[in-house]
Amino acid sequence: MVLRKVAALRVSSSVARAAEVVGSPSAAARLSSGQRLVGMLLFAAAIGPARAVVARARETGRFEPNYDGGSDYVYHDPDLANMMPLLFRNNPNMTCSDDRHTTPFLKQIRGVNLGGWLVLEPWITPSLFYQFLGADERWGDETAKKVGMDMWTFCEALGPEEGNRQLRRHWKSWVGEEDIRTLFSLNLDTLRIPVGDWMWRPYGPYVNCTAGALEELDRVLALCGKYGLKVLLDIHAVEGSQNGLDNSGRSTEVRWTANTFSDAPEMQGRTFSHWSSRKAEWIGDFEIESLSYSSINWARIDATLDVVRMIADQYAHNGAVMGVQPLNEPWLFTPLGPLKRFYWEGYKIIKRRAPGWKWFMHDSFRLSTGLWNGFMRGCPDVVMDTHIYQAWNWPGDASAFYKGACEARHTIAAYEANVMPVVVGEWSLATDNCAMWLNGFNDNLPGYPMVQCDLVPCAKPYMGAEQPGAPPDPTRGPRGPFGTGESSPSYGQCPVSRAWRDPSDQEVTSTLALKKLNAWSHGHGSFFWNFKTELEPKWDYIRAVDRGWLPRDAQADLADVASACEEYDEAEAFVCRAKPGASDGEVIAGVDWACRNAAVKLAGCDAPDDASKLAHASRVFDGYYSRYHTAGATCDFGGAAELDDDGPRSTPHPARARDNPPRLLLFRGQLPPGFATHAASRAAHRAAGVAAAARRLLVGAGALAAVGAVALGARRRARACSSRDRAVGECGLRDGLVEPDGDAAADAARAAGGAPVCRSDAWR
Repeated sequence: MVLRKVAALRVSSSVARAAEVVGSPSAAARLSSGQRLVGMLLFAAAIGPARAVVARARETGRFEPNYDGGSDYVYHDPDLANMMPLLFRNNPNMTCSDDRHTTPFLKQIRGVNLGGWLVLEPWITPSLFYQFLGADERWGDETAKKVGMDMWTFCEALGPEEGNRQLRRHWKSWVGEEDIRTLFSLNLDTLRIPVGDWMWRPYGPYVNCTAGALEELDRVLALCGKYGLKVLLDIHAVEGSQNGLDNSGRSTEVRWTANTFSDAPEMQGRTFSHWSSRKAEWIGDFEIESLSYSSINWARIDATLDVVRMIADQYAHNGAVMGVQPLNEPWLFTPLGPLKRFYWEGYKIIKRRAPGWKWFMHDSFRLSTGLWNGFMRGCPDVVMDTHIYQAWNWPGDASAFYKGACEARHTIAAYEANVMPVVVGEWSLATDNCAMWLNGFNDNLPGYPMVQCDLVPCAKPYMGAEQPGAPPDPTRGPRGPFGTGESSPSYGQCPVSRAWRDPSDQEVTSTLALKKLNAWSHGHGSFFWNFKTELEPKWDYIRAVDRGWLPRDAQADLADVASACEEYDEAEAFVCRAKPGASDGEVIAGVDWACRNAAVKLAGCDAPDDASKLAHASRVFDGYYSRYHTAGATCDFGGAAELDDDGPRSTPHPARARDNPPRLLLFRGQLPPGFATHAASRAAHRAAGVAAAARRLLVGAGALAAVGAVALGARRRARACSSRDRAVGECGLRDGLVEPDGDAAADAARAAGGAPVCRSDAWR
């Protein structure tokens, strides 16, 4: 692509500037080289407010210290002349106005990640990587070229032919129809699927090695369509690496050396280091000494946006896809100005092609309202993705983890109120770093795992006995090549998370799960990492459900979730209030929607006119949200409301109506036919502002007659099958709809783990 401007980046190389990035003004005087390393390693720990290290470009092409993304870089869309116009006005300061979108975010996401599938991570599927143990014994000085520790080196070590053969077997074995059926049976609604940019533009060792990956993605998207699951396509890995970790496709940069520090024969050979030299150069040239970037690689940013464009072109009309995330986990040293500009340019690419999609942006481990406040304000369908783990926390008793889980509510609520909707895109039930290879193949962070890990028999290979090297030899101890940390199979045993002893592991883990679910309910939902693993139940959604740690029905409105964090509540409460700045029309339409869809009459719903509705709006919004947020409702109401935790609740917390949830028709994409006509008819009886807001919230009368009343969080209704589908006993699901409780046929099919049942032709 042609760049309007390729600019150099000027940043200070001083340690003081590096300290500002991490958000610790006093750190400059204290950062030794080792401490700088620790700052890089503990990227998953709580990070304070941070400052960008680059700033706005001048005509000279140089950058000042506060570059905010400006208009110096613009992606030149080759198809712009043929694209549909944006449904909003995009402003030069990366905000939106005059939004006319029709996809309100009224329902929380309850989802899981399909990790370790199209983007390999050794800790998720170790059976694929056991074959590289002992490579130093076999290859000596050639070891570095013969060890796979991520997607890049897997293809590099095995070559395109053998690499592709093993990948094709892995793809089909790791995610099959039985997995999708199981996730459907657990009443999840959305899957986040990590993908690599090489799937659309192969480069380096990926050429030919990853052939067939797109066909595999299409296979699983078809299964998701069949079972009514929506999909977020997450560009998890990009050229150059956005974080230097194996989950980005390539661990950068790994340095190899001969081991001269041990006399033990099994420790001889080649060793490697990663953590002291880790860098991420997707966005530019990173200087380890200053922990900052000396230049920005706009050409590589352009290439990633090309992939975003290709994804939208390919899947804009695929009913299973609900959105895209252009970049997973850019590390905390990523300069925010260029990152924001990348997000902004990608957003416009998507909205011109798939206006109903949602646009997820990772916070770069900096979920700070000060850093993101005002960014993309007023833009429809934007979501901030944050990843909240406790696996990298310091060891502590159960109460420390409980409190930490509940405290996340306040961060999420503040961000929801001041910036944009938040989804916790990754989380788990792990409270330690024991999962084998969690921090890299045969490696670990210095000082980790910090507890004595449990051991279990290494799993038999999921892809079959023909997999080389799997399971590891039960007669051998740890085998190289070794990194700078310890995490290896030994005598057929593999390290896993340590079970809690007192209280019991069952009690602690299930209690912690409730508190996390409570915290996430104050945002717009979550995706558990991961749907399954070979070894680790605390990172495995399916096994966590089987063990009773997580609810079997992901949409269930559970009293235990609603009350899980009450012990940490003070006088303040989370209150859903009318948003300052929302138009009168938006607020009135939101009030009408809440009053119509609540299962019980809410205080304030008897307002006789629009002026009274405006006066009682916060009361209505809070009444609805406080009843139903653990059932999946959001404090959104078409952009008319926001969540606030700064003051006492204006009205007592209402009694919950668990046995009679609100009637609500959920659309996970475009609104149904008949909607525009209904909105237009309302416009004749209401001010133009109300009609515009109603277009976001109201369901067409024709659609209501067709589908009837439906319940929030209820099971999805299957659509009618063609005569051929009925003959073979298969059919898909009605896109975007949920079915009422009490459908015996659907309940029976779900209980039996079978495919959805067919319905009358009215559902076609």
